[in-house]
Amino acid sequence: MSKKNASAIVERNRIALAYLELGKDKMFQKLPEEEKNKLVKEVLAIGDEAASWVAAEYNSDDPRKIAVKMGLKVFGEERKSLKRSEYRHERKEIVISRRFHEKLLREVQSKELSERLLKLVVAHELFHHLEAERIGEVYKRFKFKLWQIGPFVNEKYIKGLSDVAAQAFTQSLLDLEVSPQVFDYL
Repeated sequence: MSKKNASAIVERNRIALAYLELGKDKMFQKLPEEEKNKLVKEVLAIGDEAASWVAAEYNSDDPRKIAVKMGLKVFGEERKSLKRSEYRHERKEIVISRRFHEKLLREVQSKELSERLLKLVVAHELFHHLEAERIGEVYKRFKFKLWQIGPFVNEKYIKGLSDVAAQAFTQSLLDLEVSPQVFDYL
């Protein structure tokens, strides 16, 4: 397979996974197909661009090292209410569920992938830190008119756009051929 064809497949897969992430959102479902495609590509580009400047600014593609340089604490936690991972803005923490991480390690049988799993989770949450501290919440950049009656307009956001950008950030920062979102479907 040529490099051009491989690149086209990678891009198509990124877009397809973004559609899966956003597919449950009723506002996204109502958008015309052209607008959906344009929106997804724009949001993916935001994540890619953030990965590029973060890697250059911190001279690293290791999200754990970058997080530490940014003053964030990264640690695991055993708490039933913590399903996967979360970014805690007030405390400047990235917290990873130990159970979730152990489950991923059991599910993934590839040694190469197993070593990168923690980086995937940290990178995703690192992007949410960047949203809070530097670039603003991605989903709030895009408002969609739900309805209008005279001068009254009801607009809505699509919150999943932030996660689509975070997945693109993670994929670009770690130079992955496959979106880390595939682990959502294990």
